[in-house]
Amino acid sequence: MIVDLRSCSHPAEVDLCIVGGGAAGIALAREFVGTKINVAMLESGGNDFNAEIQALYDGESIGEPYYQRLDQCRTRRFGGSTNCWGGMCTPMTEIDFRKRAWVPYSGWPITNHDMQTYLKRAHKLCGIGPYAYDEDTWKVLGASAIPFDPDKLWSHFWQINNRHGDRQVRFAAKFRTELEQAKNIGVYLHANVTRLNLNHQGERVESLRIETLEGRTSTIKAKLFVLACGGIENVRLLLVSDQQRTAGIGNDYDAVGRYFNEHLQAPCATVKLNPKNVRFCDYSRLWPLGRSHALPGLTLSPRAQEKHQTLNASLSADPVFHADHAWTVIKNVRHDLAQRKLSVSALKNVIRILRGSRVLVPDVYRRMVHGGRPTGDPTEYTLYARAEQAPNPASRIRLTAEVDRLGMRKLALDWHTTEMDRRAFPVLVDAARTEFERLGLGVVQEHAWVREQAWPNTLAGGPHHMGTTRMSDDPRYGVVDRNAKVHGVQSLYIAGSSVFPTGGHANCTLTLLATTLRLADRLKKELARIVPSRAHVPAVLVPDLLLATQGNAPVRWTPGAGGR
Repeated sequence: MIVDLRSCSHPAEVDLCIVGGGAAGIALAREFVGTKINVAMLESGGNDFNAEIQALYDGESIGEPYYQRLDQCRTRRFGGSTNCWGGMCTPMTEIDFRKRAWVPYSGWPITNHDMQTYLKRAHKLCGIGPYAYDEDTWKVLGASAIPFDPDKLWSHFWQINNRHGDRQVRFAAKFRTELEQAKNIGVYLHANVTRLNLNHQGERVESLRIETLEGRTSTIKAKLFVLACGGIENVRLLLVSDQQRTAGIGNDYDAVGRYFNEHLQAPCATVKLNPKNVRFCDYSRLWPLGRSHALPGLTLSPRAQEKHQTLNASLSADPVFHADHAWTVIKNVRHDLAQRKLSVSALKNVIRILRGSRVLVPDVYRRMVHGGRPTGDPTEYTLYARAEQAPNPASRIRLTAEVDRLGMRKLALDWHTTEMDRRAFPVLVDAARTEFERLGLGVVQEHAWVREQAWPNTLAGGPHHMGTTRMSDDPRYGVVDRNAKVHGVQSLYIAGSSVFPTGGHANCTLTLLATTLRLADRLKKELARIVPSRAHVPAVLVPDLLLATQGNAPVRWTPGAGGR
């Protein structure tokens, strides 16, 4: 069931309590549908965007330039950031999980081999095309890869949702009916968790404090808890829960909130193709593949990474069209309208659109319905780079003295990049330039910033928030162990990209889901051990049974309250 906690109540105790109703939380809850395990999923937001709820994410950025406020890079509503996700998927590769001698603090306590089954399950969860991401995908598409030197560049693919696949990546909409109908799953909206409560010995989380913006408070107990609130909010809940452990929960070695890292993304070069050899055009196409589109790309090979002591990085190609191309003209008209300008050039642009309607109309239909890129001959291509960051303990999230509407201390992000973070970009561009010349594909002209010490104004993050509760078997260098259990605390686990020790170049959602599904299998075994055998009991108490308190007044569950 799905209910609104402002007008309905939650059970006093469940077997499994999940904090957060985004990609990780929903994926985890689904794994228990129809089982004997009673699950409560607590989501701060509602079904729709709400500015007051979104404001609970507010925080400062005090390090290198990032989003000005931390509420600008997350979405606080049911479904989380899948509500604005483009559905871009690609898996991490073997080197991403490996301990790399040239990358401090690198290495996962689990291997790429350990993750393969879960990556394929996660891919299926996204409802996109066949599991095809490496160079062999060209054969699936009925085409062939350009023979780049495998010691320098590897071919790979992203899968991106098309217009038909959009419903597959909005998790709240996609899985709503399943969660509503599950008798053992309760999804509670507008349920803000403000504190984790430990037992008297301080060794186990035994309950959570829940508050609504309307002032209602309650407590829920569970045998196991999972934080699935994202790479920033997971940290906040651990740090503010300092009643018994003054540094916060799981923070005996001051690791909570450290190692914050992003995917560094920016245009890095321009390609002018050889008119006699236009094979690279295939690398800018969105190829139909099942419910998704496959976008080809190039990654820095593991051998090149080791040779040049760099991090993992990838390239994609974006076509650049001439000024009279229909899509360029449409962009110009949209810009003029946004600026409320009606100039001579704007009128000329409208005339160009009307004259090119025979070509433009079918192209608009194809783009709007199927999500493909514009047709036509581009004048050049922009190479867009995506690279990982090295784990850096100085890049961290801290609590501030300022509090939000619920009285929780706000956060400040002190984000830092390093010299190693920059190193992959010139190596990647050099490899592309050498290979384009060798294969007669064209000329690669790097952007000026690639050799400079300053990042370009076009630098952007995912926003992918990783590493802040990183996975390590050594509690000095991580917050959770290989099974995602918080070090030094029983009954508490963490799901999401905050557990990533390193991020690779790959968009993190596919790996995020894979680690969550792996956690689900672990929790099933643990709950099978501690939950007594019983017939199914719904995770909702019977009418008129006392559930919580609002001030000193009892709050009771009322049939039909809240609705679905």
